[in-house]
Amino acid sequence: VAFLQEWTTGTDPNGRPRLQSEVLAKTREWLSNENGEAALSDWDISRDEPYFGIPIPDAPGKYFYVWLDAPVGYLASLKSYCQEKGLDFDALVDPDGNTEQVHFIGKDIVYFHALFWPAMLKFSGRKTPDSLRVHGFITLSGEKMSKSRGTGISPLRYLELGLDAEWMRYYIAAKLNSHVEDVDFNPDDFVARVNSDLVGKYVNIASRAANFIGKFFDGQLGYVGDTSAMQAEFKELAQTVSHNLEIGEYGRAVRQIMGLADKINQAFDNAQPWVLAKGIADASEQTKAQLQDICSRAIAGFKALSVMLSPIVPALTQRVATELFGMDRRFVWADAATLPTSIARFKHLLQRVDPKQMDALFEPAEVEMETPTPGGEAIAETIDFKDFIKVDLRVAKIVECTEVEGSDKLLRLMLDADEGRLRQVFSGIKSAYKPEDLVGKLTVLVANLAPRKMRFGVSEGMVLAASHADEKENPGLYILEPHSGAKPGMRIS
Repeated sequence: VAFLQEWTTGTDPNGRPRLQSEVLAKTREWLSNENGEAALSDWDISRDEPYFGIPIPDAPGKYFYVWLDAPVGYLASLKSYCQEKGLDFDALVDPDGNTEQVHFIGKDIVYFHALFWPAMLKFSGRKTPDSLRVHGFITLSGEKMSKSRGTGISPLRYLELGLDAEWMRYYIAAKLNSHVEDVDFNPDDFVARVNSDLVGKYVNIASRAANFIGKFFDGQLGYVGDTSAMQAEFKELAQTVSHNLEIGEYGRAVRQIMGLADKINQAFDNAQPWVLAKGIADASEQTKAQLQDICSRAIAGFKALSVMLSPIVPALTQRVATELFGMDRRFVWADAATLPTSIARFKHLLQRVDPKQMDALFEPAEVEMETPTPGGEAIAETIDFKDFIKVDLRVAKIVECTEVEGSDKLLRLMLDADEGRLRQVFSGIKSAYKPEDLVGKLTVLVANLAPRKMRFGVSEGMVLAASHADEKENPGLYILEPHSGAKPGMRIS
């Protein structure tokens, strides 16, 4: 309890509160009652069957509670990732190491991640999270997502339909803040925001300015006059955006970025470079330099925007860095204030969202009905009635039943089919029945099956039994029994 009191009220390596104010208040329900005492009790980490999860060794019928073993899966996933990427897992989770660890969770599992999980990590000698970021739910047009009602967004279907993951990242970031609040996904707003902000404002800057630079200046940028004020503005805004992202104010950061995009677009429109470009071949050197400066400043602003957008749309901005600015790495924050000197021919960067894609996303997916395979195998080929009636099925009474010495599958049945004699039939049903349990029962006999000589004797027919094709998944063997009232010798048809 003392550890949890200290951990929940502590700060991260940057001096910021480890928990959001709403989350801290929630933990007080368990760590500090009206008398200032902890209201925690012992935690039951087991569940009785039937239950899903990991069985507890040497405790039949008992399972580990899912919220004990599930968070351990976080470490297992991280370890697997480290092995794949060649990273040092032990160094990352070393409590004395310098790796900053932030847990992002939904608001419905605060109890486990703000109390039980930190305690488990602490007292198992592992690193505890430096901070916990709790988000609300994503609602759909104001309604809570529900599988049963068919209201929700399938990430897999989203990607299958060719929708760009960067769109979704931007949209959610634009709505997130540092508080535990739900985020509403509205399809119309999604289309408008992505098309207006990412395409209409951000990408449009590069599209317009780079075309002039490529056409008239062979991709070379040039600036007229002092650029220090512009560079200082980009640097200061990048620091502000970085800070807001660090404290979880993603929406505020996006608004600040788009504010700069509006300013750059407005300056470009006011300068009207398309007017200067008319007759540029015969224009003065001063006019050419003016056109180059207008477009270069717009492109410098575009680069600064790309740096600030990198944590939100990393795939898009990496393309900008490598394909347009010829860099061999991703952007870093310091790049925002570094003026570019050249730009490659503009390439298409981002598609607009088609409203029809949203319609398709929320259409009920067509479910392909699998053809059922009764009993684990398909129905056999169709036969004619004349073939069917060749099989003579008779009711038979099991008069005797004994085990077959030397066989672990067969039982020896002596059957009365009202023929004035008993028939001997060997049947592979030993795994399902004890001999004494079958004596006196009626069964179904294939009476006209040719006798089969076996090393145990001659088998004069076959008794019918049912089983599943997949014996491991569906074990069991069931001998057929005619309804009461049937008599030995009666034909089944």
